[in-house]
Amino acid sequence: MRRTTFLRVRPLAVVAFAAMTAAGSAGAADLFGGGATFPVQSYVGDNFLTTVPVRARLSRNTTNAVTTSPIATLSPPDTLFARFSSGTGNKISYCQTGSGTGKTVLIGVGSVINANGECGTYQTGTSPAGFSGTAAAPNYIGTDSPISQADVTSFNGGPRAARELWQVPTLAGAIALPNHSALGFTNLTTEQVCRIFSARITNWSGIPGSGSTAPINIVYRAEGSGTSFAFTSYLAAACNGKFTIPAGYFKPNQSFAAAVPAVPGQPGSAAPLYAASTPINGNPGVVTSVIGTASAIGYADYPEVDAQGAEFPTVNSASPAALPASISIPAPLSGQVLNASNTPVAVTGMTNPACLRLINPTTIPAGVTYPILAYTYMGGYRNTNGTSTTPLRQLLGYFLASQTNRPAPPAGFAYLDGDANYRLSVQNTINTCVL
Repeated sequence: MRRTTFLRVRPLAVVAFAAMTAAGSAGAADLFGGGATFPVQSYVGDNFLTTVPVRARLSRNTTNAVTTSPIATLSPPDTLFARFSSGTGNKISYCQTGSGTGKTVLIGVGSVINANGECGTYQTGTSPAGFSGTAAAPNYIGTDSPISQADVTSFNGGPRAARELWQVPTLAGAIALPNHSALGFTNLTTEQVCRIFSARITNWSGIPGSGSTAPINIVYRAEGSGTSFAFTSYLAAACNGKFTIPAGYFKPNQSFAAAVPAVPGQPGSAAPLYAASTPINGNPGVVTSVIGTASAIGYADYPEVDAQGAEFPTVNSASPAALPASISIPAPLSGQVLNASNTPVAVTGMTNPACLRLINPTTIPAGVTYPILAYTYMGGYRNTNGTSTTPLRQLLGYFLASQTNRPAPPAGFAYLDGDANYRLSVQNTINTCVL
């Protein structure tokens, strides 16, 4: 399917929340953050695609930068972060590291733990060492793989435990399935998606209309990724125990390699019995790789697929581009996290558990027909935000209908605030958990 322009639904009418204003802040601040690549088109746009050298991970308009890596600047008024900056007078940066690294920087435990490490660039192929921030602790992070009980336990044993944590959902987005342009199919059924990614079909001759007899090359995220978590959650729900696929075959995980069965005799291998597979860092990298790899298919957020002009199928004849600008879901769960089985459970070890808000990954928004969705989040510290408190509250406010200056989301993304109970619960979390 080629890129299609869809009419966007107008944002909801303004709802009066006293704490959320578009006025400039009395003391402007620079906010440093990073993490998930899934929401980057909504947060900072696609300017990073055209910087020289191309593929910059870092987008910012901060004035006290510490990095030497290429930078993509924010472009008002098209993106949410640019609207926030122009509307409040605050500066902001975002480094695309993937959700896994975003969470290790927040928690302070893992292979990458400090925000003041170099963000780097996709051009070099090296992994990011941080967010190119000015301090070890970030102001905020983005993640599509919500905070788990294991994350909370690690945080409590780490160097930043006294700060406590908050997490709120921000957007829903469609995960598209980019494919190489030489392939001719325009639609896949749930069964076909399941059989491709479970290696029940390993050659394009098994997909009517593909126009190819080449082996299927699966392009997937190499690093810990919230996009992988959401996609493997979909595969587990839609495929396990069906279409000759065993129950429990897919195990939702931010690591795609951990979510699918290993190759026999190769414990820890990165894929099942695919004819070919290619691990790539970042959603932008996945799409670029698919475009340049014959017989390839992968998964990434729809706006990234659209920005790079990649081909993609509808799924069950529904397009990932057709999400409305705002959708209705119930108020997020309070004080709950995902356990080892990715089931929501009451969090333990938190002084203020209600500051963690979670959407059950199985939630299906009313009226949405495209089946592969992800929910993305922001997280940060409840305490010691200092002069960043007001800017952080304002930033989170841009995801609510009370913010008259928020932009319409890119096609394939939706705000979550179509329900009044949802708006009130998130607003209360912002007011009481960002201090």
